Amino acid sequence: MTIQNLVDVCKDITLHKLQFKSFYIGNTWDMSAGKADIYPCLWLEMPVLVDYQTINKINKQFTFSLDLIILPKLDDTTDEINMISHMEEYADEFLYYLKQNPDFILMDFPTGLTIKSINADNACGIRLDIKVKTGRVCPPLDLIT
Repeated sequence: MTIQNLVDVCKDITLHKLQFKSFYIGNTWDMSAGKADIYPCLWLEMPVLVDYQTINKINKQFTFSLDLIILPKLDDTTDEINMISHMEEYADEFLYYLKQNPDFILMDFPTGLTIKSINADNACGIRLDIKVKTGRVCPPLDLIT
């Protein structure tokens, strides 16, 4: 599996299963959309950590972060909490669908952190930190003899 495979899986879950309006790669502060029609959206943050030194050396691990964000009413803390809670539910669903994918095995326990005023749009939501184990494209050199 490659980072592109990871991106494709995350994009599919986001747009088709969760039915979010948009999917981005990079950092949420890199772009201020200024348009409510892109929310809810998911950002796959860069960089992605690739660990090739797994126990059996047949697999590798990706460690990455996702921002599930939505646009709350301006200057409305009650609505922000409601929207963050809504994104928390979507985070649970995202993890469920990711776990169903046979190419990725969730490692450890994913963690979530609430976020608010994440960009110039004052979006809020949940940041997920995830580690998955996946297969390698080819065996590591020390296994080839």
